[in-house]
Amino acid sequence: MKECDMIKDLLPLYADDVCSDESRRAVEAHIKDCPDCKAELEKLGKNVVVSPQKDADVLKRIKKRLRIEKITVGIISCLSIVCVVLGIVMFLLNTDQSMDVNKYDIKENVYAVERDNAVWLCIKGKAGSFDYMFPTVSDTSGNHMGYDSGFKKDNKNGYGFTLKERKIVSLAFTEMMSSKTFEVRLFDVDEQKEYDKVFYYDDVNNKEYILWERD
Repeated sequence: MKECDMIKDLLPLYADDVCSDESRRAVEAHIKDCPDCKAELEKLGKNVVVSPQKDADVLKRIKKRLRIEKITVGIISCLSIVCVVLGIVMFLLNTDQSMDVNKYDIKENVYAVERDNAVWLCIKGKAGSFDYMFPTVSDTSGNHMGYDSGFKKDNKNGYGFTLKERKIVSLAFTEMMSSKTFEVRLFDVDEQKEYDKVFYYDDVNNKEYILWERD
């Protein structure tokens, strides 16, 4: 009991780290076997020195936590990469670009014919892999609707279009081709008298390729 009284007198000094090394060793040796003094030390807010076995358990828990954190970081990193890749794919799928005139042989694979008093657009071969047509109209000054701010609809004289494809198509290793000729009726020759020509518009180089002209 006298030893406990002495240790309890030292506990406040031990808790504040102001006791001598000899007193510190005495306190640590005593509280290993004395639960009462150990409890008193805990009341003072001082961490109690644990046994070697408890030290090993603590290290195991720390290693386990680090391992879990490492796995979690790895999973989050993988998910982030997947999200970025999906974002890029969605961008490429939902963003269009004009088809390259030379790459898709536009001048050879796109033409117009007059049949049944109407103008028909015909697309074949490499150009047949287009996703959609972007229409435009030209005026007598050479301006194009949707492209040139100076376009005047009252002076329109030509009907044109540009073939568009998805950006992701440009990443394909092999070029797609259409085995059938795509045909679409553009307009009635007698009803659309304001149109004197039909043209393919290369919006990249601001150039027209005439496909049909009124007699």
